[in-house]
Amino acid sequence: MKFALVTCLVSGVSSLHAETVFADIKVTADFPGGSAIVKSIDANTGVIHIVPQVQSERGWPCWWYLKVDGVKVDQSITLKLTASSDAFRPGRVLSADWSQPDRAAISVDNVTWTQTAKCQKQGGGATYTIKAPAESFWLAWGPPFLPSHADEALKSAESKLPHATIFELAKTRGGRSVRGIRIGSSRETDSRRFGVWVQARQHAWESGGSWVGRGFIEWLASDDQTAVDLRRVSTVYYVPIMDVDNAALGAGGKDAVPRDHNRDWDDKPHYPEVAAAQARILQLNADQRFDVFVDLHNPGGNERRPYFFGPINLNKLPAVQQQNHARWLAISKEAISGPLPLEPRYKFATYVRTEEERNRMSANWVRNHTADHVLSTTLETVWNTPHSTQQGYMTVGAQLGRAVSRYLESSPREQGK
Repeated sequence: MKFALVTCLVSGVSSLHAETVFADIKVTADFPGGSAIVKSIDANTGVIHIVPQVQSERGWPCWWYLKVDGVKVDQSITLKLTASSDAFRPGRVLSADWSQPDRAAISVDNVTWTQTAKCQKQGGGATYTIKAPAESFWLAWGPPFLPSHADEALKSAESKLPHATIFELAKTRGGRSVRGIRIGSSRETDSRRFGVWVQARQHAWESGGSWVGRGFIEWLASDDQTAVDLRRVSTVYYVPIMDVDNAALGAGGKDAVPRDHNRDWDDKPHYPEVAAAQARILQLNADQRFDVFVDLHNPGGNERRPYFFGPINLNKLPAVQQQNHARWLAISKEAISGPLPLEPRYKFATYVRTEEERNRMSANWVRNHTADHVLSTTLETVWNTPHSTQQGYMTVGAQLGRAVSRYLESSPREQGK
């Protein structure tokens, strides 16, 4: 379903030389997370034309991730990207803006990713001019973060910490494992410890959220004194990918049928992993061991600074929650300082049309089902900037960890008493 392979034949005397230069180019996307439809490969000019793949009922067709073979080192090729004209839901075609980052991600080993030069956009298309760094290389919408990366991050953290345990949150509807890690005590009687839940990738295309999460968990497992202090006073639960099925299939996930993961938080969730997260959070809250929930996302392409979504009814919340949200934002503004500095104010999901839908969003559901002091929020880390890289994202994750540690130092359970 995800495999695309095109080999172009060249005819005519005038193109004989070009044939020897570009005729061996091949493009594939037949690997975990891969996705692209190859419209053409021009053997005369080295232009590869792709569109994102529409996967029925699996959400926005904005993610793309492919491998290029058969080029010569330093050869100049062009990736031409146009949006799919196919509807991903009846009557809905996705705008090109979501699939055309200013700079694509590029890698020679499928591990370390950098950025291409800025693309040129014209007539609904984007063209990326690339000097081939190797005979084979990978291109993607952003640095991929797959279930295999999640397993690596979890195993690395577990190996460094004596009180860390990898757990299976649930099996997806596709039979894949959704894993997380618990760092710290899980004793039911240990209500003195703070409880923190961090999760990423309810929208599978938002790979940057998982890289922020990786930065958070690597920092938490480090010898940084602030991380040591956080481990001493809290139990942290971290889930690097919630929508494992769509992440593995290279699908977008957003606006999937019947729901995307971040609209599935009600009394009858469609996805087993959402139901399992709800159950664990409710139990932590019942045991008086729950204090912070952070959901990691990427926003629209025009955003230039990370930001937190605040509660749309912030001024109507209990006093303790209002105070905690104000303190959280003040602490986070200092901690998340760059190269992707935090927007100094909350933003609000006013684009969600109904209260019923807003209440099905994860951070709102958590806020509505836990104690008054609990801080529940969504961090949107920008993806369309020169610093939206593996390292840039991971720096935000480490800074998020420092913000959580400083926030818990202020005894949020005691505010307003």
